[in-house]
Amino acid sequence: MPVKALSPFGLLVIAALLAGCAAPVPPKPPLDTTPKARQPLPSTKASFACGGALPAVHRQICAADALAQLDKDLVARQHRLQQELDLTGSLLLAANHRQWLLSRGELCGIDTDAEPDAQAQACLTAMYRQRSGELARWQPVEPTAGGTHALASYAEYRLMDNRAGAMCEQLGQKLNRDLRSKGMPSPARLPGIRLLAGSHAPAATASVDGQQVKVDLYNAGLYAGYQMRASGLSINGQPVMDDATLPRWVAEQPNYGGRAHASSSQTGDYGSIDVFRRGEGAYVLVNETWGFHSPAARGESAYAGLYGLNGATLQPLCLYQTYLTPPRTNTLAGLAAYSSLEVELDGIAGDPLPAMAQHERRDRFQAWKELQWTLLNLPLLGADSLARYGREAALRQRHDLALDALFDWSERNLTNKQVYRRVMPMLQPAWQELRQMFLGQGLNDVEATSAADLLLHETLARSMENLTPPAQPVSLPLPAHARYQSRFAVAPLAGDLERGRHFSTLHSVLMNNGPTHVVRDFIAYETGALGEQRGLGPDNSPATMAAVLRPDNLQLLLDAGFAADQANRWGKTALMAAAEQNQPESVRLLLARGADVHRRTRQLGDVGVGGPERRQAGQGRQTALLLASSGAGAEVIQLLLDAGAARQAWDGYDRDVCQRLKANAVLANADREQLRGPVCAAYAMLPAAERPPVDLRKGDVLQHQADGAEYRISLKQRPAAMLFSRPLESSPVDLDRQLRSLAIKIGTAAVRRGGMQLTGPLTLHVPDMAGNSASSLRMNVGFPVAANGGHVSGYALLNQPATTVLSVIFDSERNDAAGTWRALYEAAQAQNLTPANEGYIVLHTRGRRATEYQLVVTD
Repeated sequence: MPVKALSPFGLLVIAALLAGCAAPVPPKPPLDTTPKARQPLPSTKASFACGGALPAVHRQICAADALAQLDKDLVARQHRLQQELDLTGSLLLAANHRQWLLSRGELCGIDTDAEPDAQAQACLTAMYRQRSGELARWQPVEPTAGGTHALASYAEYRLMDNRAGAMCEQLGQKLNRDLRSKGMPSPARLPGIRLLAGSHAPAATASVDGQQVKVDLYNAGLYAGYQMRASGLSINGQPVMDDATLPRWVAEQPNYGGRAHASSSQTGDYGSIDVFRRGEGAYVLVNETWGFHSPAARGESAYAGLYGLNGATLQPLCLYQTYLTPPRTNTLAGLAAYSSLEVELDGIAGDPLPAMAQHERRDRFQAWKELQWTLLNLPLLGADSLARYGREAALRQRHDLALDALFDWSERNLTNKQVYRRVMPMLQPAWQELRQMFLGQGLNDVEATSAADLLLHETLARSMENLTPPAQPVSLPLPAHARYQSRFAVAPLAGDLERGRHFSTLHSVLMNNGPTHVVRDFIAYETGALGEQRGLGPDNSPATMAAVLRPDNLQLLLDAGFAADQANRWGKTALMAAAEQNQPESVRLLLARGADVHRRTRQLGDVGVGGPERRQAGQGRQTALLLASSGAGAEVIQLLLDAGAARQAWDGYDRDVCQRLKANAVLANADREQLRGPVCAAYAMLPAAERPPVDLRKGDVLQHQADGAEYRISLKQRPAAMLFSRPLESSPVDLDRQLRSLAIKIGTAAVRRGGMQLTGPLTLHVPDMAGNSASSLRMNVGFPVAANGGHVSGYALLNQPATTVLSVIFDSERNDAAGTWRALYEAAQAQNLTPANEGYIVLHTRGRRATEYQLVVTD
């Protein structure tokens, strides 16, 4: 019977019937708009949580209650002071305090592994008390008079909702006059207003018309710049305003921006709440946050609301739109020169220093993110701060110190010097780019120059201050309006930092490509004055390494008896440096003087200054061939190959070199293809006398030679297993022929007849190695299984305990069975392991097929 199409009416009837069968949809519960009290923040013993992995200084602080309280008080004082300071003063204080924190362990001589120590705690206590006194004396200063405050360029009180007539317009005018004159408005400064309690008042509570009114103030923490924020308002202990109160009023406005029932702050609070009297009335003024912390997307408008305080209730009166800067997103994307410079400077700085605790690392990162955004998007604040508050001297002094630190860092070794020579020409273009951007934002010439100076300064200085902890006491920045004669431009030209300097050591002369007659004189002087210490730079960096860019100077050193293989603290030699710098003539000179192509660096933690050095020291296992394959030309690589560098320095070394060669951007494709054969081939092993010590217990791989064959042997744990097997006696020839069919029979019997699950590959267990010979093999052949299952006639379940074994992958083309077992026995004896009379042969079939020999050993 054909099915007729239903009419629209029929569809409606069916839908109605179905709806009648369905359970009714319950209405949404009403939105709870009752103001809520904010939960108090957890308290900590010190300014940080005394738990988890902490640096040594922090552990000392946590071990003494009085010292922990000093730390808490000092950090709170520093946070309060930063909020009171102008932008540049706050920037300088924050940077100075980071340096002071880093100096604590150095000045008090606290060892990284130190237990609680009364002497160290006494030293820290003295430092904290001195610092607290210094902060008390380094107070905010009154700005010089003149002009409109820069904040007025980015903010203005514009009336959006007027429910109180002329009062709203009058208050808005007063707030804007105060904003243009003083910056961030305070009701305490407005004529006709008497401040009672809140963010700008001496107290958070007040009695208002018989009601106890309290503004809930708190330190909002890391993601609010540690500002004192207002989370709400309560009357007689009952919350009447929380972080959603003002946003709900904003949501009633047309084109409010989609922020309904959401606070403008990422920390869920307000910039300020103030309770005041005007005439006979009591009022509450609420300001959302501005700048980096303002609404939703950075740069959106914020709002302020005036409420009438009538007994225990709030009455909305005046709503103002305040922060009006057009949104800017991803400003850095249009700053190619500045962004490139920042990447280089971050590379010089490297990871945060070990003395910084995790919370201090987060603070440093977040503070920079906020400050950089402010200096990029609100540049007049920085330019105005420099002009009004007299911070130029302190800024210039810090900048000179940062440039000195950059130059001193470059003098440590050739790698640093090469980075320095790449960075210096980047400063001027980055500064010019910033200045042009600020001119495009409407700043005049003086303002754009100041804004570019400030941002470039902070970008450079913060990186240089991460190189090493201060070894001298850290004094506070110069006071406002101090006098200081700067030595360098904010963006000096390449060569400016060298001008007027006198190079007083052989190492420094070589680093700066001194002429041969000067090098010759320094060689003679340091040979007589320093003996074996001649030519050494920081971390024992040898003179030969500093000279590889000038083969004529290197020749002078080698002729004067400088050792070709002299190395720095982590084992880097001149040959490695010459290979890294793609200097074929220096490579040739060093090889001719017997430089060892097989030398390799060792891994050292917490060594070196700056990112490149710390990475090199922490990486370890670098050789001249590895470095050359990464970035040298064909001539250098071929010189090393001709000198026999393609030997197996460690397990997988040949693969490492081959991978580096594939990524080498210096080589032409034709050269890469020509070198691929010798570089990517299997390497012969190093002679025994040149091999570094190997400890199998630490996970090293032993490269062992026996009877002309090479074996890569490791120590591993065999887990306990149940082996479903059958005994077998066979000759080696018959075993090879029988093994495949035998494996199928055993596996089938285990699964189908025994109901077991195979959990591993086919395993040959040799319980008595001595009972085997070249013509007769006795073993158990089987599979590891997951459960005992049922008994199967002709098969046995062998309980195999967990054991330690020496393991090697059998190479059928190069190895034989007897030689492989012999190599495992010899390796056990060389590593002071006791070989047992028991072994395994495991036939891996998943992934890469391989046969693994395992000799049971005991330690």
